[in-house]
This record gives sequence, C-alpha cells and structure tokens, in this order.
Amino acid sequence: MSLRFFHILFITLSALMCLVVGLWALDAYRTDGSPSWVGLMALAFVGGALLVVYGNRFLQKTRKLGVAWLLVAGTLGMPSDVLACTVCLGNTSSLLRDGMNMGILALLGFALFMIVSFAAFFVYLWRKAAQAARSGFHVPGSESQGETAHA
Repeated sequence: MSLRFFHILFITLSALMCLVVGLWALDAYRTDGSPSWVGLMALAFVGGALLVVYGNRFLQKTRKLGVAWLLVAGTLGMPSDVLACTVCLGNTSSLLRDGMNMGILALLGFALFMIVSFAAFFVYLWRKAAQAARSGFHVPGSESQGETAHA
C-alpha cells in the first residue's frame, strides 16, 4: 500500500467522521434545542465538505504529477547523507539500535494505552446510558416545548 492510498483513506475516514458528528449534533439539537448544537453541526458539515474538496484536489494533483515523477523528484532532491544511517543499515546488535527499538515500543505502548482508555470510556458511557434507560431516569431539561417544568 502506498502513502497516497493511506492519505486518501484518512481523508475519507475524516470526512465520514465529520458526517457522523454532524448527524449526531442534528439529533442532539432536535432533542435539546440548544443553538450550540447547530454551530457544531454546521462546523462538522463544512469541515466534511472541505475534506471532500481537498481529497478531490489531492487526487487530481497526484494523477497529474504521477507517482514515478514524485519519486524521482524526491530522491534527486535529497542529499546522500540522509538516505540511510548506521542505525538502519549498520550493526544490528548495537546499543543505538536497541535504544531506538525501545523508544518505538514505548511510543506504541502509549498509543495503545490511549486507544484502550478511550474505548473503555465509551463502553462505560454506553453501559451507564443503558442502565439509565432501564431504570427510567429522566434527564432535566428534556421536556418538550409544550410542557412546562415544575419548580
């Protein structure tokens, strides 16, 4: 898989995420009526539209330039000193390479910890919402427009 593919993939996923956030904000606005949801909805839809435009222009530009031309231009513009270092091509049992590998593992571990933490938080919220729905919990301020709140 190429870098271009990943770029297009992440642009597509980001645009879809903007669409989902916009629809979520629309649903929240229908239930709550707060104007801040309209702002979030507009921001999400505009951001998603801009991502679609950006993705389209990126595809056109890379088709025009061609991947081979980009590779040739990139390799000609780089000095030979930065093409490889002894860590990558040198002694595979050096302390420098071991330190680099430990750093990579530490960063991957931190990223994994954060992803699992976010997932656990959303599972927690999902369970609490299901528990509240089963117990008939009533959220203050969720009355319809025709009803009046009792003080």
